[in-house]
Amino acid sequence: QSTASSGINAEYGYSCVACDSVVLADHADVTGNFEVATQQILDRTDSSKFSRHTYSVNQYNYHVLTKQGFTFLAIADQDFPMRISFAYLEKVGEKFFSGTLPQRATNAKPYEFRRDFSPILSTCILKFNKTREVDNMSELHGQVEDVKGVMNQNIEKILERGENLEQLQQKTTELNLNANRFQSQAVRLRRKMWWQNQKVLISVIAASVLIVGIVTVVICWQEGVFKKK
Repeated sequence: QSTASSGINAEYGYSCVACDSVVLADHADVTGNFEVATQQILDRTDSSKFSRHTYSVNQYNYHVLTKQGFTFLAIADQDFPMRISFAYLEKVGEKFFSGTLPQRATNAKPYEFRRDFSPILSTCILKFNKTREVDNMSELHGQVEDVKGVMNQNIEKILERGENLEQLQQKTTELNLNANRFQSQAVRLRRKMWWQNQKVLISVIAASVLIVGIVTVVICWQEGVFKKK
């Protein structure tokens, strides 16, 4: 077996679209026994209603999205962010429903849509494996870890060359500055997310008040409250 690389299409990487338990299109970069586990999951999945599920099989996660009678499935390493996997499945579903394939799926045979839709699965996998914007905190953390790694290497080189303590102190100060910069970025990101949540909450409250007001007016009108005596 080859060494797995983190992502949707890592070792035993597989993605498919199914109608009930019939696989219509799939994509895999390597061969493996993933199709057996996939079929077992499809056989016990109710695709008639919207749902999201994740099943752990060996060292991989089988992410499942059901919508409008169809099932979208992707296999990823267990350490691959779940939000990216489901974002990938949502994008695949969007692509699938944008064409005529859903109408043709009623009488479709297994793997009949491979030529039509498997290339789209492959393209979406490549895109979401390279996506980094969806996890800003992880990105910032990764940048700091990279800086720490570089600084540790520099410190080792300084000690090996016998450079003086002043240079070592300067390198340490640079590391502290980078750590403080990361902390500031993290605080700003948390504040931004908090304000976004507050805006959504205010919108929901405003909509609820408006709906209650409308319902109250309608009820009062029906009860004759506004009619002249």
